[in-house]
Amino acid sequence: MSECNHNQCDQGANLNSNPDSKIFISPVDLRDIGALGVFQIIINTVQKLKDKTAIILWSSFSLLILWGMNGNPKLIFPKAWRRALFPGIEWRDQLISYLGGFILVVVIPCCIIKFIFKEKLSKYGLGWSRDKMKAGLAALIVILVVSLPLFYFATYDDEVKKEYPLFGNKIKPGDWNSFLIYELVYFLFFINVEFLFRGYLLFGLYGFRDNDAVVNASGKPGPLVFGVYAVLIQMLVYTLWHIPKPSVEYIGAVFWGVAVAAIALKIRSIWPIIIVHWLLNVFLDTVLWLRM
Repeated sequence: MSECNHNQCDQGANLNSNPDSKIFISPVDLRDIGALGVFQIIINTVQKLKDKTAIILWSSFSLLILWGMNGNPKLIFPKAWRRALFPGIEWRDQLISYLGGFILVVVIPCCIIKFIFKEKLSKYGLGWSRDKMKAGLAALIVILVVSLPLFYFATYDDEVKKEYPLFGNKIKPGDWNSFLIYELVYFLFFINVEFLFRGYLLFGLYGFRDNDAVVNASGKPGPLVFGVYAVLIQMLVYTLWHIPKPSVEYIGAVFWGVAVAAIALKIRSIWPIIIVHWLLNVFLDTVLWLRM
């Protein structure tokens, strides 16, 4: 092994002599690492999975994979099972997706927050703070007004017309009862999406400032974790989740992911975002459905 300089040797010695350190392999050791060293790195990584930040990351990604890209639950609900469930409902695939997603990416993370982190759900965007709502609602109204024309123009995009409405031709034109029931159930989908990305991931990775600190079991305030970089992290995952979607939606996911995350951090609530996101897609569905 080549000779290390004074600083590198000191760093390696400090890491290996500190029993509280989570890293036992110094950068110098990585030049000549053996099978034992690789195994030790794996052990160290697994140990870190017990940290709050690690739990949020691996649980959200795992649950998102189980729910499927764009909420397609074929991994845990094979086609034969989906046919057996809700046999009288033509759009049962969408219903299973929304209900399954609610359990996977809302109920399970909420249980993690309450019983593992021992924190309030309101700290993850599920509250409704009236004193911070006025500015947030103003921003959301602007987003709604700007987005409506864009959503309308998107209805002429061939890719969008193939993708939406998600129920396809399973609700016939003129069947307003079925359409309204579907759109109300569709609200669940946006609870799932916004809570996972703008609630669990965003607030969990962002952390809380001193005046909004989470008091955990030790009585100490929770520190900032990724800070504003959490906005980029959730946006990247949210955008990648849209890869199979139409290109205009995929591109729009970048701007939406950043804009509504900033609003969520400002108002400490995801409910107005859920409502606006849902209304925009109800508008999209209605326009496309009436043209069938």
